[in-house]
Amino acid sequence: MLCDAANADAATGKLNLLGAGWSLTGPAVPMSAVAGFIRLPWDEAHGEDLSFLLQIVDNSGEPVRPFTDNNEPFRIGGKFTLPDPEQAEEAAKTVPLNISFAFPLPPLPLMPGCTYRWILEAQDKEVASVAFTVRTDPSAG
Repeated sequence: MLCDAANADAATGKLNLLGAGWSLTGPAVPMSAVAGFIRLPWDEAHGEDLSFLLQIVDNSGEPVRPFTDNNEPFRIGGKFTLPDPEQAEEAAKTVPLNISFAFPLPPLPLMPGCTYRWILEAQDKEVASVAFTVRTDPSAG
């Protein structure tokens, strides 16, 4: 989900969110965050790392390159360390493993009047996405 600000508490797995759930922003895009959960059955957790990639694409599915100084697509990648199921209490295994995440984002110079989509991939598969639109500048017309 899209938020004004967010952080994930690693100790509890909880998300702390401010201004969560928006789908319209701008026309000047402020600092924001992408936050959510990946839920995984315990039998798929093997104490290994779960790789992820968060990227933003435009309405045609092309990667967004918001910074002209490097012309690279804006992406956040890394790994979540999964717990070893052998170390978990049996009662905990009755519900899916819950991995919370929050990625703060800088103000992105995105085009007013356009729609974008954040895509989250885990292990090279799309697992979630969220779209938003940047408002047009009413004083520009």
